[in-house]
Amino acid sequence: MRKQLIYSLFLLFMLFTLGSTLTILYIYRTTSNLRSVIKLHRVEIIRQNLVINAQTVQTNLYTIGTVFGKGVDEIVQNVMDLDNSVHTCLGCHHTQEMTARLEELNNIVEDYKESLSALITTTANPQRVERLRTAAIGIGNNFLGKAQEMAFIADKSLNEKTVKAIKDINNSRSILIVTLALSLFIALVIAISMTRQITEPITELVGATRRIKKGDLGYVTPYKGRGEFGELINSFNDMSMTLKDSNGKIMHYLHSLSNLYSITLTFHSITTMSDIYKELSLGLRELTGAEQCGIMLRGQDGEGGWFEHMHPAAGLSDEAARQMRVPLAHMEELYVSTKRRALILNSGISASPTSEADRALGVWNVMFVWVRHKGKLIGAIRAANKKAGFTEEDARLIAILGNNFSVALENARLYESLRLQMKELKDTQEQLVQAAKLAAIGELASNVAHEINNPLTSILGYAELIKEETDTSSIMRDLEIIEKESLRARDIVHQLLEFSRKKPLEVKPLDVNALLMSVIDLVSVQMKDSRVKVASDFGDLPMINGDENQLKQVFLNIINNAVFSMERQGVLGIRTHCSGEFVEVHITDTGKGIPKEVMGRIFEPFFTTKNEKGTGLGLSISYKIVQSHNGRIEVESEVGKGSRFIIKLPAAEKKVIARPVSASGMPSPTERPEAPAA
Repeated sequence: MRKQLIYSLFLLFMLFTLGSTLTILYIYRTTSNLRSVIKLHRVEIIRQNLVINAQTVQTNLYTIGTVFGKGVDEIVQNVMDLDNSVHTCLGCHHTQEMTARLEELNNIVEDYKESLSALITTTANPQRVERLRTAAIGIGNNFLGKAQEMAFIADKSLNEKTVKAIKDINNSRSILIVTLALSLFIALVIAISMTRQITEPITELVGATRRIKKGDLGYVTPYKGRGEFGELINSFNDMSMTLKDSNGKIMHYLHSLSNLYSITLTFHSITTMSDIYKELSLGLRELTGAEQCGIMLRGQDGEGGWFEHMHPAAGLSDEAARQMRVPLAHMEELYVSTKRRALILNSGISASPTSEADRALGVWNVMFVWVRHKGKLIGAIRAANKKAGFTEEDARLIAILGNNFSVALENARLYESLRLQMKELKDTQEQLVQAAKLAAIGELASNVAHEINNPLTSILGYAELIKEETDTSSIMRDLEIIEKESLRARDIVHQLLEFSRKKPLEVKPLDVNALLMSVIDLVSVQMKDSRVKVASDFGDLPMINGDENQLKQVFLNIINNAVFSMERQGVLGIRTHCSGEFVEVHITDTGKGIPKEVMGRIFEPFFTTKNEKGTGLGLSISYKIVQSHNGRIEVESEVGKGSRFIIKLPAAEKKVIARPVSASGMPSPTERPEAPAA
C-alpha cells in the first residue's frame, strides 16, 4: 500500500512537471515571437515614417513654384528627414534581402538628394528646371515604389509572425488546460482508488470487531487485502483465532477450577475416610476425564513399608485397588528423582511404579501427583487412561486437589479423634450428672432431715414433759409449743412440695401496680411493730399476663427478705416503670447487703442466711415462678448499704394503665408513715 501510494503520487508529480515544462516552453517561444512582432511593429513605424517623408518630398516637388508649394527650406528639411529615416532603418537588424533593399533605398536617397540639390541650385532656363524637377520626381517615385515593396514584404513577415505567436499562445493554453484536466482526473482516480483500498478493509475490520464484541470469537473475515492492509487483516484473523483459543482455554480452566472448588468444598463437609476417597476419585474423574482415578497412601502410622491404593476408587474394583501396592522405598526414590514434580507418562508406562498392575488393567498412560502433609510425602494421586493425554495443567489442578485432600484427611482424623473424645466426655458428663443428682438428693435429704428434725425434736421433748407434768397450765403451754412446731414442720413439707411439683399457671391480665399495692397492704400489717418506711413510685404500665397468686408470692418473699435484712428499721423502696417490652419492678432495702461470696447461691434450694428462721426455699420458688412467666430476676447488692431486686416481666399489650394517685389527687410516690413501735 505504501509503495502504491508513493508510485501514484510520483506519477501525479511527473504529470504536473511535464505539463508545466511544456507550458513554460511554449510560453518562452510565445514571448520570443511576441518580442519579434513588437520589434517588427517598431520597424514598420520607421518604414512608414520613411514612406511619409518620401511622399512629402514628392508632394513638395509637384507643388514647387505654385501658390500651394512649400519653401525651399522646408523641402530641404523633408529630404533630411528622409535621409535620417533610411539610416535609421539601416541601423536595425534585418534579413539579408531586406538589408540589400535598404542599401538600395539609401543609394536612391543619395541620388534623390543630388537631384533635388541640382534642382534647387539651378538658375538655368525653365526647360532645364523642369527637366531636373521631372528627374527628381522620377527618382522619388522609384524610391516610393521600392519603399512600398519593402513595406509589403515586412507586413507579410509581420503577419506571419503574429499568426504564429497567437498559435503558440493558443497551444500553450490548450496544453495547460489538458495538463490540468488530466492531472485532476488522474488525482481523482488515485484518490478514489486509494480511498477504496483504505476504507474497504477498515470497514471490514470494524464489522469484524463488532462481531467479536458480540461474542463471536474466532470470526475470520473473508476479505482479501493487499499490501499492508492484507497483512493487517491476516493479523486480525490470527488474533481472532488466538482469542477464541485463549477464551476456550480460559473457559476450560474456569470450568476445571469450578469443579475443583466443588470437590474441595465437599471435602470439608466429609468426616469419614472412605467418603473422602470416593469423593476424590469421582471428582478427579470429572476434572481430568481419566478412566481410572484414586489415591495411594502409606500406612497411617507412617511406619509401613508399602504405598497402598485406597478404595473405593473410580474405574477400579476393590480387589484391583487392594492388589496395587508399591514399596515405600521405591515410591520415595521416585519422588526424589522427579524433584517433587508430577510424574506424567503419556508415551509408555514402563517407568510407572505400578507398571505390572497397569498392564494387567490395560493402562496406556498414567500420571502420579504427589501428596504432602507438613513437608512429608504421605501419598500420590493416581489417574490413568486419558484419551487426550495428561498435561501440565492437569498436574497443577490435581496438585491443588492434593493439598486440599491432605487437609481433608487431617480434618477427618481430627474429627474422628474429637468424636471419640466427645464420646468419652459425654460418658464422663453423664457420670457427673448422676453424681450431681445423687449429691443433690443427698443434700436435699440432709436439708429436709435437718429442717424437720428440729421441730420433731421439740415435739418429742415436750411430749415427754407432758407425761411427767400434772399441772394443767404447764401441759397446755407444752401442747401449744407442740402445735407450733408441728405447723412449722407442715410448712416445710408444703414449701418442699411447692418447689418440686409443677403447678399449672392460672394466667390472666394483671395490673402490676394494683398487685403491688395489695402486697404492700399485707406487709404493712406485719411491719406495724417495726420502724421500716415504705417509699413507692408507681409508673404508667401496660398490662401483663400472669398468675396473680404466684406473682403475689414472689413479691411477698422478696419484700419479707428485705424487711428481715433491715432488722426492723430502714426504708423499703418499691418502684415500677416500663423498659422496652418489659415491665420492671425494683424492690430496694437499706439492709446489711449480700456478700459477694454468697451472691451466687441465693437462688439455690435450702440455702439461707437466716439460720433457724428460714427454709432456704423462698428465693428458689420465686426464681422458678418468674422464669415460668418468661421473665427474669436480677440482683444488685453492696455490703453495708443494701440490696436491689429487679423483677422483669414481659408486657402483654401497648395499652398503658394510669398509675395510682394519692388522696390529694397527686400521683405516687407515696411514703407510708413509720409504724408504731411495739
